[in-house]
Amino acid sequence: MKEDQHINNAIQKLSVKLKILDINRLLISDYNKRYLKDYVKNFYFFMPLYEQLLEKTIAKLSKPIAESSFIDYGGGCGILSYLAVELGFKNIIYNDIYDVSTKDVQVISQAINSPIHYFVTGDIHELASFVKTNNIIIDVICSFDVLEHIYNLEDWFIGLNAIPKPFSLCFMTSANSTNPYINRRLKKIHYKAEYLGSEKQKGWKERDANQSFLEIRKTIISENFSELNEDKISLLAKNTRGLFGNDILKSVQKQIKTGVFEPEIKHPTNTCDPLTGNWAEHIINVKELNNKLENEKTSVKFTNSFYSYSANKSLNFPKHMLNFFLKSFGRQSLFLSPSYTLEIDYKK
Repeated sequence: MKEDQHINNAIQKLSVKLKILDINRLLISDYNKRYLKDYVKNFYFFMPLYEQLLEKTIAKLSKPIAESSFIDYGGGCGILSYLAVELGFKNIIYNDIYDVSTKDVQVISQAINSPIHYFVTGDIHELASFVKTNNIIIDVICSFDVLEHIYNLEDWFIGLNAIPKPFSLCFMTSANSTNPYINRRLKKIHYKAEYLGSEKQKGWKERDANQSFLEIRKTIISENFSELNEDKISLLAKNTRGLFGNDILKSVQKQIKTGVFEPEIKHPTNTCDPLTGNWAEHIINVKELNNKLENEKTSVKFTNSFYSYSANKSLNFPKHMLNFFLKSFGRQSLFLSPSYTLEIDYKK
């Protein structure tokens, strides 16, 4: 069976399982109920994206799927893991930093009879430790819309290097800032998170802050540096955009000590949750990231993806045209793409 048909069969099997699932009766968080309902409602919009991601992932395997191990990094409500089950991977590791999601996915996977072999709560360092401790040979690490939320990419890739090689990584993100339209949309998200905040609604992720990031940093600084006046607190809060936790305090101490008050990041809008480090759709410079990652032991590329079609036929014509141009320009042309995939092959 061809791989594209194999993936399509896995998608259809998962579709049947999710359609008959009574999500409201599941003993899981409202947060993951909301996400799971969204996937069910818009299943055939999301699945072409997952299909493209899985095609790239499977193409990297040096052995059959049934002999390969798969990591779903930052798995959320577990869609990638459930698809990996239907594809028949030998070992499947679901990982997320949010313990609520890890517990919820255990419940969901049992409810739809999609057995996932391992569950790991934590960041890349905890994941690498788990893999090494349990002597699991990893073939591929996969994620969907996670790359743009990782706080410290340099530290993250250091943690990744602790996983025994060879293996491949495929991370798809819709935060494709090389697309001008998406770039504008991302900056609007940054502005809202930094200056306005969000109103908590049913299904809110309790780990996330809803107050404006700027106001949270002001509170953190005023509570730890009571000698500062309001003007200085406001200046330091602006200068520490893009930092969280102790990094905020370290930056404030440095600026006070040196008397040099400058923003920590050059980008005009990028910002992250000061309490967790979760970026608000991080605009990543793909050229800079490529230069940092590529060396004699790694092969790095950023590939585009195609637009999903919808029930709204008036939107499908321009999508057909955009997909035609994307095919014509080649897989590493990101300018018109709705997303991109970071693909890395780590050699032994």
